Amino acid sequence: MFPKNSGIAKPQDSQQPAMTRSSILYQNSQNTVFLLDIPTSIALAQEFSPIQQEPPADSSKLISSTHVCARHLLSSTPLRAPYPGSIEPKTDAARAKVIQRIPVSEREIHDAISPLVVEALHEIRVGLSGEWCFERRTVAHDSERDCTAHRPGRNVSLGKRRRKSKESSGNGDCRFPVEDSTDSTVPGKTTKLQGAPRSPELDNPPLVLSPGLNLFDSMSGLCDVVVRNTSSDHATVRAGCVLERHHDLTETMCAEHHNHTYYIPPLSSFLLCKLPISQSATKPNRYIDPIPGLPQDRRFDLILLDPPWVNRSVRRSGHYHTQHYLEGDLLMQRIRDILRVHLQDSHRDFHCGTSDDRASVPEPTKKQTQSSIAAIWITNSAKARKIAYDAIQGAGLSVCEEWIWIKTTTNGDPITPLDGLWRKPYEVLVIGRRQQAGSLDKRGGGIVTRRFIAAVPDVHSRKPNLKEIFEKIFFADGSPSPQSEGRTAYSALEVFARNLTAGWWACGDEALKFNSENGGFKEMIQAWVDLNWFIMYIYILRFTFCHLCYTYDNIQP
Repeated sequence: MFPKNSGIAKPQDSQQPAMTRSSILYQNSQNTVFLLDIPTSIALAQEFSPIQQEPPADSSKLISSTHVCARHLLSSTPLRAPYPGSIEPKTDAARAKVIQRIPVSEREIHDAISPLVVEALHEIRVGLSGEWCFERRTVAHDSERDCTAHRPGRNVSLGKRRRKSKESSGNGDCRFPVEDSTDSTVPGKTTKLQGAPRSPELDNPPLVLSPGLNLFDSMSGLCDVVVRNTSSDHATVRAGCVLERHHDLTETMCAEHHNHTYYIPPLSSFLLCKLPISQSATKPNRYIDPIPGLPQDRRFDLILLDPPWVNRSVRRSGHYHTQHYLEGDLLMQRIRDILRVHLQDSHRDFHCGTSDDRASVPEPTKKQTQSSIAAIWITNSAKARKIAYDAIQGAGLSVCEEWIWIKTTTNGDPITPLDGLWRKPYEVLVIGRRQQAGSLDKRGGGIVTRRFIAAVPDVHSRKPNLKEIFEKIFFADGSPSPQSEGRTAYSALEVFARNLTAGWWACGDEALKFNSENGGFKEMIQAWVDLNWFIMYIYILRFTFCHLCYTYDNIQP
């Protein structure tokens, strides 16, 4: 399926260049097989890409790469050997018993994908020399709390975290005071924000950040309101937070105050909110916006979703909280409603939260038909696949592609056995768009194209940022979307996001997770700035000394 020697290996070794412009180490000529570096994909996603820019009449208004604040992303040590298969059944009888409990449709999908995974890895191995990822800047694993990184002398923990309660907000033990919020900004390099409480049910105006540093009294100033960086420069947000700790001797809770620092990429927007996807979030006969706080007239060319699926591995580890669904129907309805409301060419006339999948659908324009895309990350269970397919088709789209993220070691081996029963070494991204007339198959969609993206895993829950590949596959023609705004050639929304992307929107209660100073971003230019200030200081001292010597010589008799 994949012709040999048909790929393009990027002209770089495993040492990452200081300002590499691509996270792709290998791709074949058909754009069906890629090798991607995860930390680089997220770091480069903080910059504006050439494809995102609509050519303005005045070429001086193009967003220059010189505006980019160079940063690197702290990562975990790349895996050099596969995980041991100790959790797999030890005997043939035990294996046969487990196989009987796996749905037939799930086994059939895996049997179809497995040989293609082997071919894709072989193709990359033939066309690539060196390791399968760039060199990473790693950080020690001696702290288990997200918030401790803001105290001097403490290391950052980016690895596995302790089990959190079901009501965790995804911010460790931090408590966000609801009485402190935001309603005003003051122009300038440092902006202090505080004000009256906000309600997620009200139509609050967006909070526009200033270039440079924006100060908040508390994290609640960033919650349940659209926050926008409308500048072509990066913005920085620093917000106060309260960390609750249990004092073992007094058996009491104590509060410690500290700050969170987040780096906001240019022309990006985010909405920190809890999405109404659990049973507790629903009330009978009540209208619910699919994304509270996001105006329903805000529509996008691309919507990417990474739902908190329930599976055995997540339940055992407790790395992040999942939701309880009503046999999957509730989650399917929520995803479908998000696509119906906020995808450009999806259903328009319907009532959120209903089970009506046959609402009136306006005919899309040709440009809309070519541009609007929905993409959903799924687990390898048959139930998750069915939910994703039903949500996409319920929004009036058809599944057109599946992207398989193959998790490999630095030598290109799958991190777990490909024939393993409990844990597969890959995840799937299901992609849908409105299908052209006359190309429907029995499942309601056209021919499904599979692409394979190999990448060495990074810290837990950090997926590769696929902005570069999305643009290469779907937006490479550079034709601007009729609904895009400002200087962007297309519009995109990431739901259940864990990091921000330049020019994109993001929503969810962890949307700032990997854009925090604690989450791994460190400024590469800080040492350079400090060195230049030091050199300038030396020159000033030298000039002052010479001036004093000259003056002293002139006043001597």
